[in-house]
Amino acid sequence: MRTGRRKISFLFGLIILLFGGLWKFSPIDDVRNVSDLTDPLKLSGLGERGANSRLNKLIFWLWHAEQRGLAPETTLNWAFRLNGQQEPQAGLVRESLLRNVKIARQLGLLDAKNLEDLRHGRAGTVREGPYKGELVEIDHIVPLSLAPEVGNELANLEMLPRTLNRRKSNRVNERQLAHAERLHNAGLLTQTSLLKVHQKFAK
Repeated sequence: MRTGRRKISFLFGLIILLFGGLWKFSPIDDVRNVSDLTDPLKLSGLGERGANSRLNKLIFWLWHAEQRGLAPETTLNWAFRLNGQQEPQAGLVRESLLRNVKIARQLGLLDAKNLEDLRHGRAGTVREGPYKGELVEIDHIVPLSLAPEVGNELANLEMLPRTLNRRKSNRVNERQLAHAERLHNAGLLTQTSLLKVHQKFAK
C-alpha cells in the first residue's frame, strides 16, 4: 500500500517537474507578455508617449520568443487572440512590429546590453551602421502634433536613430500621408487629423 502511494507521489512530482520545465523553456510566457503590451484597452489609457517604452519591451519579448522557436509573426498572432485585437488594427500593428524587429536587427540592438535595456523599456544604442553610438528614439510616423489620437498607437511608432528622428521632426511627405490614410481607413485617425496631415503635406 505504501509502495503504491510512493509511486503515485513520485509520478505526480515528475509530472509537475515536466510541466514546469516545459513552461520555463517554452514561449508561452512571451506570448502573454506580448499580449499585455499590445492590448488596445491598456494602450488607450496611457499618458502622452506612454507606448514608447512598450515598443522597446515588445522588441525584447518578440526576440525572446524567437529564441524559443516561435517566430515573431506567430507570437503576435497568438497574442492578438489573447487580447482580442481585431482587424484592421491588428494587421497594422503586426506590420509595424515586424518592421521594428527588422530595424532592431539592422541597428544591432539585439546584443546583451541592449536587450537588457529594451526589456525594461529603455532606449537601445545603435551598434551598427553610420549612426553607431546614438540612442534609438521612438518616432511617430504621423506626427503627434497633427494626430494626438494615435500617439500611443503601436501601428504609428517606429524606431529611429536620434539624428534621423530629430531631422524628421513633424515633416509630412508621401509616406506619412499614405500612413495617415491607412490609419484613418482603420478607424484609428480622425477626419480632422487627416485633414491636418493633408494641409501639412501641401505646404
